[in-house]
Amino acid sequence: MNSLKLFSYFLFLLFFIFIFKTTTLVNSSSILNQGNFVSGIVMYEISTRPWLYYLTQKYNRKITRLADIPAQEFQSLADKGINMVWMMGVWSLGAYGLNHDKTDPGLLASYASVLPDYTQDDIIGSPYAITSYTCNPELGSDQDIATLRQLLHSMGLKLMLDFVPNHTAVDNPLTTTNPEYYIRAPKGSSPPYDPNIYLPNGIAYGSSGYGPWTDTAQLNYFNPDTRTAMVKNLLHIASLADGIRCDVAYLELNDLFQQNWAKQANSWGYYKPSTEFWSDAISQVKAQYPNVTFLAEVYNPYESTLQANGFDFTYDKTLRDKLGGGNLDDIRRYISGLSFNYLTHSAHFIANHDEDRAAYYFGTWWKANAAALITMTLPGMQFYWNGDFKGLTHKLDVHLRRETSEPAVIDSENFYNVFVNITTNAVFKYGTWTYLPVTGSDTAWRLMAWRWEYGNEKRACVLNFSDQQGSGRVILSNAYSDNGSDTIDIVDLLSGEHYARSASEMRTQGLFVVVDSWYGQIFSY
Repeated sequence: MNSLKLFSYFLFLLFFIFIFKTTTLVNSSSILNQGNFVSGIVMYEISTRPWLYYLTQKYNRKITRLADIPAQEFQSLADKGINMVWMMGVWSLGAYGLNHDKTDPGLLASYASVLPDYTQDDIIGSPYAITSYTCNPELGSDQDIATLRQLLHSMGLKLMLDFVPNHTAVDNPLTTTNPEYYIRAPKGSSPPYDPNIYLPNGIAYGSSGYGPWTDTAQLNYFNPDTRTAMVKNLLHIASLADGIRCDVAYLELNDLFQQNWAKQANSWGYYKPSTEFWSDAISQVKAQYPNVTFLAEVYNPYESTLQANGFDFTYDKTLRDKLGGGNLDDIRRYISGLSFNYLTHSAHFIANHDEDRAAYYFGTWWKANAAALITMTLPGMQFYWNGDFKGLTHKLDVHLRRETSEPAVIDSENFYNVFVNITTNAVFKYGTWTYLPVTGSDTAWRLMAWRWEYGNEKRACVLNFSDQQGSGRVILSNAYSDNGSDTIDIVDLLSGEHYARSASEMRTQGLFVVVDSWYGQIFSY
């Protein structure tokens, strides 16, 4: 081989090593770009204004603006393996919404149920009644958002922000300057309008089809000018954020919008478009910001439709509901019946700002953590809500700046310190997932299992979401020793215990496991 060929071979070898390291041996805290889809996301939701109120108490100094947040608060999340932070509720709000939230009898009753000692000062207004997509001046400016994003990037974190497509605040300037952007009482009808559906000016309250949200005004997605204005908002958000969480995103689907608003829209000459808003909007935004992540708040049966329309991730509330129901066969059927692609594009959670705290919903903090063992070891986005790790039970109402105070559960925090470190490994984010049956025991029905494989990394998750111990065998067809013998070293990552087992037996008869109630084993082998 002459020197030129040798040099060319050397360059090729260096290139191969570089490609291998950057595509296969991905750092466990990184987010992997695959075309326009960003995988490997571990997201942590924070309700921004209540969190700043909490930080004010924690640090015993005024922390009311984004620029005031101590950097170590974000660094602690990065150190856990979190790689995206959803700062929920940063946009500008209006006086109408705040007054509404301070006077509405139904809301006042709901505040008393979750925070018996609330005061008027605790009511800060819904972050989903938006007057403009500019930073809430109480929090700072758009430049402060950009600076926060830079800080997060320096720590390996990305930023997600909200988009509320279905409605605006009642006092959004568009209700005056462009009333045609909104659903209005049928053309030719006269005031007074039905107060259960319309504002006095004839614009409809925001709604999902099941009653009005009386602090909001319903946008008209059959009007192409409305769609254009909303895409403009999305482009602005994408200029400031790495991810966009889209509130009740399914309500903009043509068929559902037709079902809810056809009568009003048609009377004004607006009819069902030939294309879906989300398909058009996401393609336009990604043309300029190809790596921005779209997350849809969506509920059964619209998840697959929104994935097909371009959403990177869709809420998987169905899994949470089935875990809450506690029927193991139902849970197994649901998980095993889903495609890997669907799961990969799902955002799995045990709680968020709309739902009850996980420890309350599931009954105890250890049952909530057992739910997390299942939820966060599936393909897709791992989606945590501030308070999950602490085992909190008291809900933080979206209109309030605080919840009922309670101490963190130390055992729950200790669990998550171990668990999140396990599940943020690259194998859970970029690997191949396989559902596994558990057999060989009269208590095997209590267990469910799956495995992950990524490069040389292998994991087996055997989980018990029941009130008694379970046992059984799990066949691991990819179990091979790397030292030439039949003995393989297995590590239960949750407990740190090591076991010596026969690789051939694991491949044929299966690995025999005994798993305590409301717990699990995550094996590295």
